[in-house]
Amino acid sequence: MLPVQAAGASMPGMGTLSGTVTVAKPVGQLTVYAFNTEKRVGYMVYVVDGRYRITQLFPGPYEVTLRGTPGQRNWDLPRVSRRLRIAAGRDALADFRYTATDVPPTYVGGMPYPNAQVVPYDLAYPPGPGRDVVERVCFGCHTSSFYPYNVVRTYPGGRPPHDREGWALTVDRMAHGHAFNAKDKASYFDPLLLSPAERDAVVDYLAQNFGPDSAARVVQQDSDPALDPQALARAQFVEYRFLNVKGEDDRFTHTPDFDGHGNVWIMDRGASSLVKVEPSTARVTDHKGHGGGEFLTVDVDGTVWYGGLSHYDPRSNLHDEYRFEWKQSFRAIPISSLIIDSRGDIWLSLLPTGGLARFDRKGNTVDWWDVPVLRSRPYGIILDRDDKVWFANYHNSGVTRFDSATGSFRNYPLTLGAPTNIRRLTVDSQNRVWSATWGSRALQNGALYRLDPQSGAVEEFRIGIPYTNPYDVEVDAADNVWIATDNHVLRFDPVARRFTNYPVTTRTDIPKLAVTRDGAVWFGPRNAGQSGGYGGAATVLYPDKDRIESFDAYYAPDNPRARKARYQGPPTPVAGTMKLVPAAAQNPCEFERSVGLGDGCTGTAPGPHAAPATIN
Repeated sequence: MLPVQAAGASMPGMGTLSGTVTVAKPVGQLTVYAFNTEKRVGYMVYVVDGRYRITQLFPGPYEVTLRGTPGQRNWDLPRVSRRLRIAAGRDALADFRYTATDVPPTYVGGMPYPNAQVVPYDLAYPPGPGRDVVERVCFGCHTSSFYPYNVVRTYPGGRPPHDREGWALTVDRMAHGHAFNAKDKASYFDPLLLSPAERDAVVDYLAQNFGPDSAARVVQQDSDPALDPQALARAQFVEYRFLNVKGEDDRFTHTPDFDGHGNVWIMDRGASSLVKVEPSTARVTDHKGHGGGEFLTVDVDGTVWYGGLSHYDPRSNLHDEYRFEWKQSFRAIPISSLIIDSRGDIWLSLLPTGGLARFDRKGNTVDWWDVPVLRSRPYGIILDRDDKVWFANYHNSGVTRFDSATGSFRNYPLTLGAPTNIRRLTVDSQNRVWSATWGSRALQNGALYRLDPQSGAVEEFRIGIPYTNPYDVEVDAADNVWIATDNHVLRFDPVARRFTNYPVTTRTDIPKLAVTRDGAVWFGPRNAGQSGGYGGAATVLYPDKDRIESFDAYYAPDNPRARKARYQGPPTPVAGTMKLVPAAAQNPCEFERSVGLGDGCTGTAPGPHAAPATIN
């Protein structure tokens, strides 16, 4: 039996809610979700030893629901709800009795898969040589339900049905074609990983088990990730929702950032909107028509940089666009992530074309480098303590450092053998680099990696959640590492070498975290519009609800994402225009020379730009 915690002091004007939960039969970890139907703010806590407690609730009418837990096998349990009102400065009580005893089967992962059969892994993927190749090569990029869910959809994770010829074309394109249609760049994975016999075996396997007429299936979740009751008893989530709109695309929240005034901005890719959340008042402002891409960062003057590349001023409701000038025309700058350094310059990762770019504040222009690393394809980007730029290599299982003073790149492999996506990375107070693998059966379902840049030594820490797909990593002020993965936010204590799992508010994947100076962890539940059914949200985990003194969100001064606050120069004005910037790379032909692709380089352009890549 855990001790009953002493309640922390409420912020002025807030209330609390607590109660007991009695169950007819143990059905796994339960949660209570309290939703303020006026302010559209939700709170989630865990039921521990038959009790729950929620702090710092905005006054108003609530729908309070007892339910299962995302990431646990009981997520699809029937729910029990009741309505009540929370008053300022008052403690409300709501007890629940739960009579359901049967736990329906559920599936792994954070994506919605409607109308699918839930089957054990060995039925979804019958054993054999073909499966061995799929696990070793294909699962470096694709989730476990990608292949058996045989449904056409535009949402990431869907795919068109294929017969044997279609699978053969797909496998050959992955092994030998130009990834993202970038001319003169390498394929998605090294074709040496696939012998001719293995190629035929995997094509046969895919055609036999995932043909055009195969039923839509998903992989059953057979076990629950381990949970720490003491940590869960202290934790609390708060989320600020914004609805789906009938006739418009579903909300699709991605990247949060803090503006230096306590507010949180978040990218909504589905509605092409920049959303501002004022946590202290729960006010949400939707800036539609100014979104795009997947990443944003708020400048010191309150303007927002996003997309590929756009600069938005919420005061004038105008945005500028920067495009590459190309043969009397223009091309989009294919940005995946961006970060502002202490000089006010903005570093941009160009995933589809394998480039690293910089917005030069003084020149009001963009220059770029062709990354001389095979299959680098920069994705997540960060600054270390020396202002050097680091980025995750999306297709070569490593990270790369760029020294702007010398114009030199250095690549660091994190894994060897089986390929895997590296999505994002961070640095701790000792300038060590942390990253995680986007899952792989061959790599035992995802791991956290720590790199010492001085020695090149890499240490691996197994996450231990089956079929997990860790996406982002961030460190807090105490050098704990926070990891975003399907249905969970994880904390890794590097001293104790221990993971703590926090299931989140709904079934979802989580592409980006932002950690406050107080240790709160913000994120966008990317699938909330479909999986949660309510639209987009900006969500925050408070690891200790009794230490919440304010909802305002600020970076710690030494957080790499707070480096922008050191810039004291003039702001970049926004005029509502398009600005063309030179297309030529700063290091023409270096990629070709470094990877041995021949002498045909002219060094005059960034290469063809396909439509923005759809990233799972």
